[in-house]
Amino acid sequence: MNIETVIDMGMTIGAVGIFIYIGIVFYLKSKMLVFVEDTLEGSHRYYSSTFFLAGQGVLHYATIFFSKRHAKRYKMLEKRNIVPQKIQRIFIMAFSLFMLSVSLFFIPSGIMALFNIQ
Repeated sequence: MNIETVIDMGMTIGAVGIFIYIGIVFYLKSKMLVFVEDTLEGSHRYYSSTFFLAGQGVLHYATIFFSKRHAKRYKMLEKRNIVPQKIQRIFIMAFSLFMLSVSLFFIPSGIMALFNIQ
């Protein structure tokens, strides 16, 4: 197994992960994003209006559920405990999948550019 094969596998797995993330965003937008916005933002719906904003909203709320520092920064530390743990875990899982997939997709591209692999 040579380096080109490993790079191709990494980019393929990353691309598949990004498509899975897009499916998760569709699911969260239709089922849970409105509930989370109502709970945390006080019925101000910033992210549930379009799909593109929903992708950003999933990442935004995942960081609030994932980190106390971010929750304090956005003044949502007490409010985030109202959201059930199951929903919080789905948002955090989507965030982790997105970060892993983007890393697997773009880091091999950087390796290819660094070592002039064609």
